[in-house]
Amino acid sequence: MIATTAAFGSFIAEVQAATFTLPIEAAAKATGVDVLRDRYGLDGTGITIGVISDSFKTAETFDISGNPDTYATNIANGYLPSGVNVLKDYSSPDATDEGRALSQLIHAVAPGANLAFYTGTGGAVAQGQGIQALATAGANIIVDDAGYFPQNTPDVPLDFLDLEPPNGPINQAINAVFNQGVSYFTAAGNDFPELPIYGHSNNSNALTVGAVYYGNAESYLNRAGVVVQQGQLEPFSSEGNSDFLKPDVVAPDGLPISFNLGGDSRRVANPGFFDFFGTSASAPYTAAVAALLLQADPNATPTEIYDALRNTAVSSLPGFDSRLGFGLIQGDKAIAALGVKPKSIPEPSAVPALLGIGVLIVGVSLKRTQQKSQVIVKLGDRLPLVVQHTNA
Repeated sequence: MIATTAAFGSFIAEVQAATFTLPIEAAAKATGVDVLRDRYGLDGTGITIGVISDSFKTAETFDISGNPDTYATNIANGYLPSGVNVLKDYSSPDATDEGRALSQLIHAVAPGANLAFYTGTGGAVAQGQGIQALATAGANIIVDDAGYFPQNTPDVPLDFLDLEPPNGPINQAINAVFNQGVSYFTAAGNDFPELPIYGHSNNSNALTVGAVYYGNAESYLNRAGVVVQQGQLEPFSSEGNSDFLKPDVVAPDGLPISFNLGGDSRRVANPGFFDFFGTSASAPYTAAVAALLLQADPNATPTEIYDALRNTAVSSLPGFDSRLGFGLIQGDKAIAALGVKPKSIPEPSAVPALLGIGVLIVGVSLKRTQQKSQVIVKLGDRLPLVVQHTNA
């Protein structure tokens, strides 16, 4: 934690920097989350985020020491809050508790938010029911990383097809909750450019999120043998199409979680933790940023939240791009676009002179490239955004 102390004669104003339940400092700085937490004092209090994924607390998972990692241990370690409202879970042998991983990332960004969960397994009708159930349970924001087969996939039952909008129960449920004032976030998919974004991720009433690497390591070697730099678009982040303007934005992945998700998680970017790669990480991160925005402006509509995130995102390219969308989200710029002003730091009214400003470092806990040319966009005092288009 960093405490900045400003001394004005006998008057002292102290601003405490936010601490995070997981080491997401690189991602937070790149996306303005540090500003939302530090300067605006936001933590998601009063907002409920619904999560749709495979399971929440039924899989057998382990931490980096090989000890059982459960919802109970996550509460004890501060990675999750108590009282997560699990409306429906999934308990088959293939469960991975990916919903718990999404929830850990949300809690790291918005630790004051309430969380709810509904499994996305069981077919499109079941997922649509889950969306509506979460909204009924009070979710202001819903995020999923679940989907089914593209609609033209042969020999697949209708209920296991993710139909293009406005068709199908998933799209119908998204449209229904959107009209009730619920913001909906979904993962763009990790299908590489060969399989473009499809199904409910093309829904205009949802915000679709691609992935940019922002683990705490400056780069990592992916499984294809390619070095991916901090701030670089992940090669697997799915291609969109200009007809739907998808993905809308990109956000960090390569983020830390406490357990070995699916038994095959990597440990290359965040010492002491497992790494969560993919748009399944970037979507909940963005949903959590939206929770901070909604806390600051409770009257903001889903469209206003989406527009604030899209219109203030940073990109190396003008306008929309089928891999980057409108660019990397910037929470501090998005909140300004909503017209919210930061909390003012008290200033003395009758002090003759500024005597000095000191910075006291109390302690910082940091549980801490392919084809075509790279384009670097400077983000002020933040890390550069490196965009690299690739066919791999």
